[in-house]
Amino acid sequence: MQEIKRFSWATNLTEEEYSELIKSSSLISYNKNETIVKQGSLASQILMLEEGFVKLNIEIKGKDSTFRFSGDGDFIGLACSFVKKKLDFSAVAVTTSKVRVFDRNIFEDLIQKNGKFAIDLITIMSEMTSAAIHSLIMISHRNANGALAILLLRLYTLFKSEKFTLPFTREEMAISLAYSKESVINILSDFQKDGIIKLSGRNIEILKLDSLKIIAENG
Repeated sequence: MQEIKRFSWATNLTEEEYSELIKSSSLISYNKNETIVKQGSLASQILMLEEGFVKLNIEIKGKDSTFRFSGDGDFIGLACSFVKKKLDFSAVAVTTSKVRVFDRNIFEDLIQKNGKFAIDLITIMSEMTSAAIHSLIMISHRNANGALAILLLRLYTLFKSEKFTLPFTREEMAISLAYSKESVINILSDFQKDGIIKLSGRNIEILKLDSLKIIAENG
């Protein structure tokens, strides 16, 4: 059996079930900025980000907007996979990443046999859908300050720490937020002057989490 970290979504699988799932899977590596899935492509397999950092983009009025970031153990387009639906978004590797590709038929068989596992997946899909809708609404109604605050809060949640290293350049951040590089640099500088964050190169520390949340909500 291939060595793989047992993520929370697999908690209710038996060793035999987990072994069957892993043996039927394959692991694909992606370089930074490489497209993992294209918007409009058919979701026919189950994709899980085993290692790395990925951004999910949706094209709005001819421009790509990042509505979600995914980290280790997150599924990519899970809900679409079971109905062979076309993906409404694209997924791009922010850092070197590894994606585990599962056989959809094996997943469906496990869902039929293991009720607890089925409930776990339903919960994950519900949370992903809710988070995506919330993000799209927030992004569409926020100025540059609010959009950048939302991004920093996502990274805080993903890394589970007030201190982390930004996985992309200022220019890449600007592209993800659909704002200019100059705007991103100026806002980060303002956040630092206001004592909200501490910034050194790509290393960042959130000093005033509540203030960042207020900007994200009202920006």
